[in-house]
Amino acid sequence: MHYQFDGLLQKLGLYRQRLPEDIGRVVFVCQGNICRSALAEAIFKQHCDVDAVSLGLDTTSGKPANPRLMKVAKEKANMDLSAHRTTSLQDYEHRPTDLFVCMEIRQIRQLRKLGYTNPCALLGAFGDNQMCRINDPYSANDYFMEKTVENIAYHATQLAKALKV
Repeated sequence: MHYQFDGLLQKLGLYRQRLPEDIGRVVFVCQGNICRSALAEAIFKQHCDVDAVSLGLDTTSGKPANPRLMKVAKEKANMDLSAHRTTSLQDYEHRPTDLFVCMEIRQIRQLRKLGYTNPCALLGAFGDNQMCRINDPYSANDYFMEKTVENIAYHATQLAKALKV
């Protein structure tokens, strides 16, 4: 249900990707910061010199990345996430030039409700194969975990390219 609603909102143009020119840092956002945002941050950093961090809207700081995701990320994207530790929203140090890059529209709405006015974008909106939502692979089967890693690798790389222009 959420996926269809998100797709409709994106088609209506509610979340068009207009990147500001004064991006000081990219902040990847998801719920737990143990899968999606952690991987997006790591891949983005490989392809772009813009500073980047990641955070979770519903987590505590200091947790490692999900072990299953770490295994698949190493196999499919050659990414080592063993040093990753979660950052909670409460421990995040806000900057006026941060660009929030979220996995789902609901995360943008959560940030707005909390008073953040920084520009927001959906990671899945970058590149030719646009997605209105990158679903959480935390409890998914191995096939879905692999597809999510591939999607994040593709879209994080496309975002990096968009910021180099």
